[in-house]
Amino acid sequence: MARKSRWLALLVALVMLVSLSACGSSQTNESSSTDNQASNTNSQQTKKLGTIDGKDPETGLPMLADRNNPITFKVFLGSPGQAPAKDNPVIKKITELTGVTIDFEFLVGDLSQKVGVMIAGGDYPDAINVDDAQKFIEAGAYIPLDDKLPNYPNLNDLYLPFKEDLTAKYGKTYILELYNVYTPELAPPIFDNGGAGFFMQKDVIAESGYKVPRTLDDYFGMIEAYAAKHPTVDGVKTRGFEILCDGWRDFCLRNPAQHLLGDGNNGDATVDYKTNTAYFYQITDTAKNYYKKLNEEYHKGIIIPDTFTQSYDQYLSRISSGAVLGMFDQRWNFADGENALKADEKWNRTYVSLPITNPGVKDGYLDAPNGHITGINGIGITIKCKDPDRLLEFYDYLLQREVQDYLQWGVEGKDWVKAGENDKVLTAERRALNYDTAKARDLTGVTLWNYSPKRQGRYPDGAPCGPGDSVAEYKASQSDYDKGFLKALKIDYPAQLLSEPVKRPAYYPIWAMPIEEGKGAAGAAQTAMIDVCRKYYPKLIMCDPGEYDSLWNEFVSAFNAANPQPYLDEINKYIKEKLGQN
Repeated sequence: MARKSRWLALLVALVMLVSLSACGSSQTNESSSTDNQASNTNSQQTKKLGTIDGKDPETGLPMLADRNNPITFKVFLGSPGQAPAKDNPVIKKITELTGVTIDFEFLVGDLSQKVGVMIAGGDYPDAINVDDAQKFIEAGAYIPLDDKLPNYPNLNDLYLPFKEDLTAKYGKTYILELYNVYTPELAPPIFDNGGAGFFMQKDVIAESGYKVPRTLDDYFGMIEAYAAKHPTVDGVKTRGFEILCDGWRDFCLRNPAQHLLGDGNNGDATVDYKTNTAYFYQITDTAKNYYKKLNEEYHKGIIIPDTFTQSYDQYLSRISSGAVLGMFDQRWNFADGENALKADEKWNRTYVSLPITNPGVKDGYLDAPNGHITGINGIGITIKCKDPDRLLEFYDYLLQREVQDYLQWGVEGKDWVKAGENDKVLTAERRALNYDTAKARDLTGVTLWNYSPKRQGRYPDGAPCGPGDSVAEYKASQSDYDKGFLKALKIDYPAQLLSEPVKRPAYYPIWAMPIEEGKGAAGAAQTAMIDVCRKYYPKLIMCDPGEYDSLWNEFVSAFNAANPQPYLDEINKYIKEKLGQN
């Protein structure tokens, strides 16, 4: 899934899906109760919100008037991770200027179990960030924000263009979306594929004479040739093709076939865009041929058995070793491993996304902005939040341009310098720090920025919001190796290896549709279908080649016996609603 895309994804991922009409009556009562509570709380607020009280003499950043009234908010994050060091200088400064401390609680263990325990006990932190917000909304855990957001000009400016997406399911805004919240005219340049794709190590391409593979046969042929010539990389056994299967990140195992068909990162189904009708790619001839190809590569030793049982941390460690030649993944999902390679200046061991599809099919790996957001991937403020307005005031403060610059770029002169009329470039020292995941976490504002409402893309004057949005920084960050690599391929950016970004319909992506996995007929059908895929795909890849066809037929029978149709019906119903056909 995307998100798991976030996911996506995070991607991705990234990354997820929500709600059921069967719960409509109880949902309405719960939401109404929460609405009334929030309305009463809002009417009792008398303080002036977001008052700025001068500038910080050290940084020049604005200071909030209530900064001397300290408060701590606990924010639960639905993914594993590590909180920044307590002496993180950027976060300490933000706390000094606002009086607000954010206590990040990263996921430990199983997300579904954690969510279930919170809902069952009504024991919520101040705010929650999970990819799938619908469970909390339906449980009455989140407060509606529609009456509050107009009090915060920066938040209101950010989210108002997307009110329809944020209120699509329940008629109220419960989520502060965190990623890609920009209108098409303010979208950033696309330098590379940050989402799903078939990735290959640059040295494999360079050694082939800069051939760009476009089919699975070409892709694996190049990997086989390189692995035969280089059985080890820097003393580590070469690993031809990795398949991450750890928890929800197993989209690396389950999702590739939709992309071979030319689709984007839709999730657990794909769409015939001529008829706007969804269908299951999992049982198509494309899927059958894909896993048969993986079966061939497994028996050639290109796929190593422990790929199916490795943890996410082990996967990243293998990426960072430089010994992994290729994988299907979303870039945000393996970025920490690749950043380790960059920190070690092993530029030839970093990766590019390739236009791998069925022969003759145009790839669809890149998405053009379509003016919509998922509406479910962000922060929800809970009914247990000790001061919702103070937290919203804090998020509004973070959205100020100079504060965003401080979180993303750092301090002028020390971390970045001006480039041209309205661009910036990082200093070499700051860029190297960003490549070091642990140092970036403990010395910069990246964690606070990542898990808070943010500016991405470009400002109205054309200036980039962050380093990842900057043309000047992209060019400045290129190593001599990468400059030569791109020149040899006769392109300016890696994204130019792929087809032009595709403008998707309003209902895209499927993974963001309000269908809650495991709940109701549609959600139960989705879960049952996924379980069958998880059971059979590794078996198909590792089975005796002579048994593949019979095992595939067994898989298709099990897939259909899981009764996935209610999930597909709900998708097609939602597509019609978004297209105004109901």
